[in-house]
Amino acid sequence: MAVANIQIPDFEKYSKSGYLKNAAATAARHGGRYRVRAGKFKVIEGKPKIHRIVIIEFPSMESFESWYDSEEYAPWKKIRHQLSESELFVIEALSDEESEKIANLE
Repeated sequence: MAVANIQIPDFEKYSKSGYLKNAAATAARHGGRYRVRAGKFKVIEGKPKIHRIVIIEFPSMESFESWYDSEEYAPWKKIRHQLSESELFVIEALSDEESEKIANLE
């Protein structure tokens, strides 16, 4: 899972840049599926500085790296860097079996 916290000073400019549409299309070609794209949120604990949260699920770490380092995403990554400030990390998700095993622990 790729998780980003993106601060966008001028969302209209960001939107007009084509980033939203084109970055999503490049991620999809690498197996990426958007799971969160700036939905409603509620802070329950702590004091995180949340801006625009985006979570993209990829089939594997390799799929993410293939997308992130690809020539097709490069111009859109450059635009994101120019028009926003991002915190981005990738985390490996549990398999369904691993998740069920945790849920069944007593």
